Amino acid sequence: MTNFEDISTGSELIDRPENISSGSAARLENQISIERHPQTGFDPEQLVPTQTYVECGVEKLTALCESVGLSHKIDQITSIFRSISTSWGDRKVGDTTWQSDVSDDATPFEFSIAVDPDNVELRVLVEAQGSEASLQSNWQAGLELNQHLAANYSVNLDRFEQISDLYAPTNSTAKFSIWHAVCFYPDKEPAFKLYLNPQSQSQSRSAAIVEESLVRLGFTHAWPTLAETSAQRGPDKDEFVYFSLDLTTDPQARVKVYLRHHDATPAELESALSAAQNYVSGDAIEFCQAMAPDQTSFSAKSAITCFSFIAGDDDAPSSGTLYLPISNYATDDRAVCDRLDLYFIQHGLPVSRYQSAIQSFAVRSLDSGIGMHSYISFRREQHQRRISIYLNPEANTVRSPMMSVAKQTQSSLEELVLHYEDHALTYHPFFQRLHREPVNPQYLWLLIMNIRETATNFTRRLANILSRIEDDRIRCILAKQLNDELGNGNIERIHCKLFDRLMTTVAPWQMEPFTEELLLPGTEFSNNFEEIYLDSNPYVGVGAMIVSEIYAKQFDICLGNELRRTNVDRAGIKWVTIHEALEVEHADESFLLASFVTDSEEDVVAAKQGIDKTCLTAWTFLNQLYRICYGVSI
Repeated sequence: MTNFEDISTGSELIDRPENISSGSAARLENQISIERHPQTGFDPEQLVPTQTYVECGVEKLTALCESVGLSHKIDQITSIFRSISTSWGDRKVGDTTWQSDVSDDATPFEFSIAVDPDNVELRVLVEAQGSEASLQSNWQAGLELNQHLAANYSVNLDRFEQISDLYAPTNSTAKFSIWHAVCFYPDKEPAFKLYLNPQSQSQSRSAAIVEESLVRLGFTHAWPTLAETSAQRGPDKDEFVYFSLDLTTDPQARVKVYLRHHDATPAELESALSAAQNYVSGDAIEFCQAMAPDQTSFSAKSAITCFSFIAGDDDAPSSGTLYLPISNYATDDRAVCDRLDLYFIQHGLPVSRYQSAIQSFAVRSLDSGIGMHSYISFRREQHQRRISIYLNPEANTVRSPMMSVAKQTQSSLEELVLHYEDHALTYHPFFQRLHREPVNPQYLWLLIMNIRETATNFTRRLANILSRIEDDRIRCILAKQLNDELGNGNIERIHCKLFDRLMTTVAPWQMEPFTEELLLPGTEFSNNFEEIYLDSNPYVGVGAMIVSEIYAKQFDICLGNELRRTNVDRAGIKWVTIHEALEVEHADESFLLASFVTDSEEDVVAAKQGIDKTCLTAWTFLNQLYRICYGVSI
């Protein structure tokens, strides 16, 4: 049985049995037995389950209800929890046949409390699980839970049915397909919502899935703000991970989009949140500094932002929320508790509500492990701060206190080549929407005109890199590619001349009314490439070449397919047809180029910089084209 001494609620110690709730004591007695650890008094590996998951959850939920002022609703709340837990409720604690991503220790449920100056809210998140340990089986179990909720509660599935085909899982590496949540309040009926995985079918298409979901649900102009502000660092840094729906017909029902921000600084998180209407300058940076002091970037585990749209939010989300994975940025749960207490006191939040909740939830001393607090979130709501604490049940395991933060390993250049082959540029929502809607020759004209400067100046930039590289292996490949661009000695086949013919061919499709502003994305695109390719370190340009040829292959094939949907003269698009074949060969050579950049770590770092800058430049360019074609007029 766990020793209760030194369970901290921040401003006081709970070190006497009379200060421990009967529910907490019962859970300690019945849920697990714990072997002593020589340093911490706790060994997270020695858990002996004696309960089912539903019994474990009901006990924890009952204790939380008593601590946050929901005692009068315990019967209703535990009944709903049992109802939504039937697919796994009878399994013994410790059964992790399916490694649920709902909680940090693979438990298929998680609890959280949301606190503001006036109210407290208790939430339950669960993952329905099928008879087989697979995404597809869990998806079917989730669909069955949908029908159960619709039949027994005030749940509306209309919006889910509008987009469900986009989320039916086919990607075996995805961590989940569908989750369900319930929010409980002191003075109103429970509210249900579900979470979908934009990566259920393909990680590389997650942005396109989110964009199409928003369009189908009526937020036809919402994407540009998300893309240009919240996801401005590109898909490898700002990754779409959840899509959530309130299951109600209420006019205030939300559609929520979640992004994971890899290696983000507090300032970058602040910038991402500025997309929301409830944004207040400085909030995010202050919260990061309070919860993770001296943390310059969130690299051990990425922070998440969430953006809520309600009817009428076509240009910008109503609210933004910041989620910090606090268990990766504190030595133990006592440290987290102390930081929360201080923040609550400084900002006039009811610290007693949080203290009461964590006291009722804890079944171990807070300094004996880390992870009871998994995430802490912040958002502005009606000009007030609202803090949510996500509580990991720790039913299956408890992490030992941390001494230091593990560093992430860096991908090799060859691994990056494979990554960008899989995460195609053409998965950008601009290309995906262009393809799924009726062919629009004006948009094709806009695209071609905006790559004009980049296409016609490419040989000069390539020659510049070639002249400054001393490695003969790299020079050999670049010289071959330069020769291809110059028509292999045939003046009539020089690619810039073929591009001129392409522009003449599509000229009748010119977008009207025409203004020079329509070509600003291309000008910025070309200027950015100029800076990258002419960087003082030629290996930055080599990195740009590595990814540019991969992207060029993907781009040319996509453009060719779109042009063939029109009645365009095939002879006039020879630049495209030549590149459709040639860029396949050039893209294959990218792997060779990557393998040759091995002489020094400095060269590798420079090449990676070129890759990162090129990818972001290309993604930003497409964001700008999307806004012109499908967003708010510039």
